[in-house]
Formats: sequence, C-alpha cells, structure tokens
Amino acid sequence: MTIFTRVLCLLFLLIATLLLVPRFGIHAEAMFDGPIPLGPASELVLEGEGDNKVTLKAIDSQLAWGDAPSHRNWSQGWVSVGPLLDQLMRAESFQEERNTLSEEMQADEQLIIDALESIRGQMEGLEPDDPDVAALAAEGRNLLEQRRAFMQAAQMAQSQLTGVQLERAYREVIDAVKIVAEMRGIDLVHRFIPTDDPFKGTTAADATLEIRLRSLLFYPEDLDITDDVAKELGVELNGP
Repeated sequence: MTIFTRVLCLLFLLIATLLLVPRFGIHAEAMFDGPIPLGPASELVLEGEGDNKVTLKAIDSQLAWGDAPSHRNWSQGWVSVGPLLDQLMRAESFQEERNTLSEEMQADEQLIIDALESIRGQMEGLEPDDPDVAALAAEGRNLLEQRRAFMQAAQMAQSQLTGVQLERAYREVIDAVKIVAEMRGIDLVHRFIPTDDPFKGTTAADATLEIRLRSLLFYPEDLDITDDVAKELGVELNGP
C-alpha cells in the first residue's frame, strides 16, 4: 500500500468518526464508562442573542459570571432561630441568673413591706385625732411611693438581664451556624420561620405579623439546617 493510499484511508476514517459521533453520541457515555467531562477549562463563554455573552469561570471554588462578589453562585442555607433561642434561654445557667436577681429584688421589696406593716401596727392603737397619725400616714405614703419606684426599677432590671441573656444566646447560635456552614460548605445562612409552624396569637394583627415574618413560602427542606445547628448547640428542639 502506497503512502498516498494510507493517507486516504486515515482521512476516510477521520471523516467517518466525525460523522458518526454526533449521530450516535447518545452512546458516548457507555464508550467512556460514565459522563464525558467537559474540560478542564479556565472559562466557558455562552453566547446569547446579538452580541450578548456571558463568561463562566471558577473564583474561589464558586461559579462566577463576573468579577464582582455579587456575580457568584453562593451556596445557601436557612435556620429557624426562634426555637434555638427558646431552648438556650432555658439553660440552667441562665435560669440561675434570673432566679438570683428575683431573690434579691424580693428581699429588697420585703424590707419595704415590713416597714409598711410596722406603720400599720402603730396606727391601729391610735385615735384619729392623735398627732402621731398624720406623721405615720405621711411615712406610709412615702413607703408606698418607694415601693412603686422599686417595682419599676425591678422590672427594668429583669428586662435588662433578659436582653443580655438573649444576646449571649444569639451569639451562641451564630457560632454554631458558622461551624455547621463551614462543615457543609455553605456561604450564606438566612433566618426564617418554617411555613408549617403554627401562628402565635389570635388577633388579625397577630396573624398579619406572622405572615409578614415568613419570608419563604416554598423551599427545599434540605436547605433547612436548623437541626444541624441544634445538634451543634447540644439542645433538643422538641424539648419542653
């Protein structure tokens, strides 16, 4: 066989291969024992109508169609924060802090109550025109005012402690979210209220607020990582 004949044969086989691959490409995966990989390639240019083009590339292991951070495909997850905070606020350490404050306030209030009882006992044996009645009555009114101011201060102290504890619990949730997100390769984590959670309250205003707070209407359940975060925190969501 001459060299010219060999060249013609090779050319014929090449042409036949190019013609058969598109026609029988459906069997290409079987030929290569699985999906045919595309690439490696540094970027992929997709052409649209006219001169519109989109260049896809990988930036920090993320699919990107531009250089701006907003032009990337960020993986996402969602967490129901409310139940996690409720369980953390039931923690023994938090309850001890609240109980200690409550006991201190009750002890201080009891001092005022005892002083009022003392004045009441002194006034029981006095006649209405006794000159000591007016002085004792004024002292009693002053103690009642002190008790009213004390109750307001006590409520403020309780509210402040609850606020401090809520922030600490929130920080614990954030730390757990970061750990879970890193383990699962999640870039963005949103807070949400599951659509199946019952509404709280009975008024139209309560129901309207519940609807407004539920930003997600339909979502893949696998994107809800609340259980993983709860496990990281060591809390039971179905607890008391």
